[in-house]
Amino acid sequence: MKPVQYNDIFGMTIAHLQIFLLVFIRMASVFMTAPLIGNANVPVITKIGFAFLVAFIIYPVLDHTVVLPKQAMTYGMYIVSQIIIGVIIGYASYMIFAAIQLSGQIIDLQMGFGIVNVLDPMSNTQVSIIGQFQFILGVLIFLSINGHHVLFQAMTDSFRIVPLLKVGITEDTASKLADLFVNMFIIAFKIAGPATLALFLTNVTLGFIARTIPQMNVFLVGLPLNILVGLAAVMVSLPIIVNMFNALLTDMWNDIYYLMQSMRV
Repeated sequence: MKPVQYNDIFGMTIAHLQIFLLVFIRMASVFMTAPLIGNANVPVITKIGFAFLVAFIIYPVLDHTVVLPKQAMTYGMYIVSQIIIGVIIGYASYMIFAAIQLSGQIIDLQMGFGIVNVLDPMSNTQVSIIGQFQFILGVLIFLSINGHHVLFQAMTDSFRIVPLLKVGITEDTASKLADLFVNMFIIAFKIAGPATLALFLTNVTLGFIARTIPQMNVFLVGLPLNILVGLAAVMVSLPIIVNMFNALLTDMWNDIYYLMQSMRV
């Protein structure tokens, strides 16, 4: 392996094409998994075209003096490494949205809406009503604070923090990914906490009523009451969710940069 000789036009063209391909694959991997653009309703050709456009913009400011391997197997390993870092960046940026959607599903289960689902265009799966509502709310907050700008900035900084040929999975990377997965459930239970507590107290109260007034049909009253209390708790806790989500987005960017720094080898 030797550095690209720029006095050889054919060698320079092939080398530049190889570098651009690595940049494009990293961008395409991010767009396939990141929120919003990774939506299943967005055509694949649109994602690829957008990734190509971003790669075309980023490419001129990158280091073009990297030493490229001559072996096809080694170059293929570098392609796989670009896919891995792109998927990890997209995964880390999507975890917060998965947490807020999971919190809505927890609330729906307590309200009795567990069987009432709608189609989520992001994952192309069936999700609960409150979960989809909170997911859309999270997307609106994400756009309102220019979170997509920060995501593009992180994608650009990834080439500075983790050069094209220095990508690897370390112990810190695996540990951080595991922490993100665990924190998704912790965050979901924190967001769902107020509504879950209100529904729990409602059910406890209905239990006492059923014991003291046996003639009263608690099951007939309990279902609409749980729905009313659940919706009221969600509405009251919306300001808390908005403030919490703003803080969680800041933590998300820190996690993304930490993951990128841990992947440099």
